[in-house]
Amino acid sequence: MQVKLDDVMEAVEMANDESRYYYNKVTGEVAMVMLDADSDEIEAHFDQYLSLPSKYDINDYHIMEAFIWQLPDGKQQAQLTRSISGRGAFRYFRDRLADFGMTDQWYRFRDAAYRNIAIEWCQDNQIMVVK
Repeated sequence: MQVKLDDVMEAVEMANDESRYYYNKVTGEVAMVMLDADSDEIEAHFDQYLSLPSKYDINDYHIMEAFIWQLPDGKQQAQLTRSISGRGAFRYFRDRLADFGMTDQWYRFRDAAYRNIAIEWCQDNQIMVVK
């Protein structure tokens, strides 16, 4: 079995409450299924599909923590740590990133984390990654 890494990464990035992504072991394609829509194909041939990581498998909060921990000790690290405490953590985190001019740095870090999640999923499922 093989899959395009970009397809798995897109599924990881787009994971949400309304849809799920599946890998078709026969065709090697990644398919998105809306949860409130008819998913007869997946149900009828469930043994043919592997579920890709859902939003519940991807812990964005831990990714934010890892980003903060890799920063040098100081004001930025301290304020970003405080920003992810309590309600509105994601919004406050993004606001502090913007204040520090670190938004691009964060998205590069997050994208690398998503890439690692995609690669690990492929390895765990013995699926060869192709370009």
